[in-house]
Amino acid sequence: MASVIKRAIIIGGGIAGLCAAIGLRQAGIDVVVYEQTAEPGRVGAGITLWANAIKALRRLGVAAAVETAGARLAVGLFRDAGGRVLAQMNTAELARASGAPNVAIHRADLHQALLGALPAGRVWLDAPFVGFEQDEEGVTATFADGRSDRADLLIGADGIHSAVRQQLWPEVKLRYGGYTAWRGVANITEEVAPGVASETWGCGARFGIVRINARQVYWFATANAPEGQVQAAAAEKGWLLGHFGEWHHPVGMLIEATPAEEILHNDIYDFEPMERWHRGRVVLLGDAAHATTPNMGQGACQAMESAVVLARCLTQEGELAVALGAYERERRGRAAWITRQSWRIGRVGQFDKRWLCGLRDFVLRVTPATVLKRQLATAVGYDV
Repeated sequence: MASVIKRAIIIGGGIAGLCAAIGLRQAGIDVVVYEQTAEPGRVGAGITLWANAIKALRRLGVAAAVETAGARLAVGLFRDAGGRVLAQMNTAELARASGAPNVAIHRADLHQALLGALPAGRVWLDAPFVGFEQDEEGVTATFADGRSDRADLLIGADGIHSAVRQQLWPEVKLRYGGYTAWRGVANITEEVAPGVASETWGCGARFGIVRINARQVYWFATANAPEGQVQAAAAEKGWLLGHFGEWHHPVGMLIEATPAEEILHNDIYDFEPMERWHRGRVVLLGDAAHATTPNMGQGACQAMESAVVLARCLTQEGELAVALGAYERERRGRAAWITRQSWRIGRVGQFDKRWLCGLRDFVLRVTPATVLKRQLATAVGYDV
């Protein structure tokens, strides 16, 4: 069945926007992506793509390139700050049951694989979005340099701070998770975390480690803190070494091996699941529609799922309003479940009272691996 639209504008050239562009082009839709940054770089550190994301990427025809650039995960570990294993999961077994591997990759390599699936001239950089106007015949987007563009559909894939969402629903407010996060990539070729994704839980702080290719290990750290606190790069790294340097190997080594100016620092936010994702000829996608805290590693995975579903609905339904309604209904419940589960995990992971941390770690140690695996399978075993 032919698509209900001929042309679409996508605001945002990140993971969600590029996946949507690939999916819409497969559906026969002319598409152009506008991205506010002037030049894509090797930013964003690492990312884990669980089996549900790889299956979505297979439908977009880019999974092979992503798997080649990344590293497969075989084991998931939870530890305490001293290195004692609290829980372990065979994620390779989970991948076999799900029908796709779990892959860790540098965000820049993922971005490059997605860009490689689009022809030249489809992504415009240095194009900050200003606003849109829509009528019965189409929607017009305007940009900071004065240019404008018109299409049948506008897709807001411009992240958690979405300007498109702000124009549609200005009442949606971000909620702070109560903790901040640092991310980095260490250039380490020695045998560190091969095929293992680990997360260490302290009191009011966590540290995650995963190898993303033969040369690099991605790490992240979290700590309870008021929002909006910023230090100079060297001071940030010094604080991290002071706070995490005595944790088990290789935590301190990874921080030390990462240049201070390359350590990313972001407060953690999401927002309550929304009831509507579209209005007229404008629809939201990815973090703009269903932002989630990173505690399940599902933010980008959900964006990929949503991109595939949106493209499918635009070809299966005979009217645009019906297509967008079908997309929203299919995706809203699952995305809301991920958002709420991830929020709860973050609250537990960031416990800062000693007795609560001890109780949490005890429960994790005595919980059967089959129970943990079953909970994770609900998220990663899904196929769009």
